[in-house]
Amino acid sequence: MLMLTEMKDPRIRMASVTEVRPSRDLRSATVKVSAIGTDAEREAVMAGLRHAEGFLRSTLGDRLENLKNIPRLHFVLDDSIAYAVRVSAMLRGLDDAPPTPPAVARPAHPSGDTGMTAATTAVTWPALSDVAGDIRRIIDSSHHIVCMAHKDADADSLGSALAFAAALRAIGKAPHPVVPDPVPFTLDYLPGFETLEREPEQIDAIFTFDCATTGRFGEKRTLLESGAHPVVNIDHHVSNTAYGSINLIQADASATGQVVFRLLRALDLPIPPEAATNLYAALLTDTGGFRHENTTEAALRLGADLVQLGADPAWIALKSYKSRAVSTLRLEALAVAGMHSELDGRLVWSAVTRGMLEESGAAWQETDGVIDVLQSVSTMTLAVLFKELQPELTKISVRSRGDADATDLCTPFGGGGHRRAAGAELHLPLAAAQERVLQLARELLSAA
Repeated sequence: MLMLTEMKDPRIRMASVTEVRPSRDLRSATVKVSAIGTDAEREAVMAGLRHAEGFLRSTLGDRLENLKNIPRLHFVLDDSIAYAVRVSAMLRGLDDAPPTPPAVARPAHPSGDTGMTAATTAVTWPALSDVAGDIRRIIDSSHHIVCMAHKDADADSLGSALAFAAALRAIGKAPHPVVPDPVPFTLDYLPGFETLEREPEQIDAIFTFDCATTGRFGEKRTLLESGAHPVVNIDHHVSNTAYGSINLIQADASATGQVVFRLLRALDLPIPPEAATNLYAALLTDTGGFRHENTTEAALRLGADLVQLGADPAWIALKSYKSRAVSTLRLEALAVAGMHSELDGRLVWSAVTRGMLEESGAAWQETDGVIDVLQSVSTMTLAVLFKELQPELTKISVRSRGDADATDLCTPFGGGGHRRAAGAELHLPLAAAQERVLQLARELLSAA
């Protein structure tokens, strides 16, 4: 009520607060806000709220006299209403279209919307057996099928997309592997990389891989949100927002590549050697070379199965971990030299600036290994890497250990991911982003 009746900023007239979730120590609160409109209008709403944080906190302090500390407010866009509008429009359109599979209901409490982790929120996704038939009908009724990875694609996202494309090609379909700009040249060793397309001319259906929200599809986001094509959303992130007309989300999987393998087996689709290689690369890299906590017995058995199907583990490991450019090493040296350690080494952070890229001769895609160096510090609980993408745009990559949850640091800024690895983009200059993120990181670690 305070926001609607007392704030004069015209940007927020169409906004409403859907949920407020305070931190355990009451020093901060995540405020979920729903806004209807274009992406630009919704972003303007969020900018207006961030600008008004001081006013809101001051007013809360005046009215809640017994509140010892006025919490910092972290505004998060709630896509649930927009999602419902989009699905309703798509379902209305199906009345006049050829028969297509029914939409799968969105989970009642997807943890990515609340900022909570899988350990504290029960999420029930449709089982593979419940959606396999609908997915098969989409494949059977489609010829031109887009297989889309997310922006700044890693080997799990792109490898899954290319593997699925290889399987479709083997049954006579016309797959169109797509990745938003910038094209990840560091993954050019993946079989089928040369088949990537920018603008498919024909689309019957869209399959997405390893992406929790449509925001991570960059300029390709409109393809998904237009409602013109059925969208099959395949992922393993517990924070997935269920943006597909069919959502196959398996949070128990070590990688999205594992979900793809299960789906191909369930549909009795072929897994040629190039698909096995892509799926092995997805599994290997998302488990950190079979070193992370998500290295399960099922993951190791899957690795063996993929080798049997034609994947070369030594070659994939060489390309994934031992084929870095000189510019990459120079960039990592600059980032490590500027590393900061706080709270007895529990908080470790650094930054990659545009100036550092110029000095090292590296590209943005060569920054991925820096966070791995930061998280190797023995005392680390939270590791944060800031990337100065543009003067007003900063990306963060977060890794966690012990009781810390990386999504707790990223969700308040509109990001997400896993308990041990998460990220977010902030429409703020580097210095401002560092101030906000590090303040929350210190609060989280101090409250632990």
